[in-house]
Amino acid sequence: MTTSNRVVSRFLLAAVLLVAAAVSMAASVQPNADPKSILDRIYSVAQAERGESRFKTSCSSCHTPLSFAGGSFADRWSGQTMAEVFDFVSNAMPENDPGGLKKTDYADVLAFILRANAYPAGNEDLPIDHDTLKQYEIVPNPK
Repeated sequence: MTTSNRVVSRFLLAAVLLVAAAVSMAASVQPNADPKSILDRIYSVAQAERGESRFKTSCSSCHTPLSFAGGSFADRWSGQTMAEVFDFVSNAMPENDPGGLKKTDYADVLAFILRANAYPAGNEDLPIDHDTLKQYEIVPNPK
């Protein structure tokens, strides 16, 4: 085997190994095979109770719980994520003091709204982390 043939062979071997490594890495990075939604018990009963209390003190001068129940919440936000809802509410509400509540208060109120729409509660509070909230899609409640 000549020197030039050895160089070409080594080059081809390196290229094959590089392609194999790239294919292997691409196969290991899979999209989220288990999409999440607000049906996945993303808030707690205790949080919804705190949210009801906060709703009464901060929201009820303009809204009633019925404003968000009976499918109107899902109709308005379906296909979007809890991050989008959280961003809207925490930047625009309450009307007389937009963004004036703590992030945990906004999450509590959203948990109350989820409960008012009969979405199932779980054991953990609805988080305030944007990246986590982005994982939860708003879907109609089949009940």
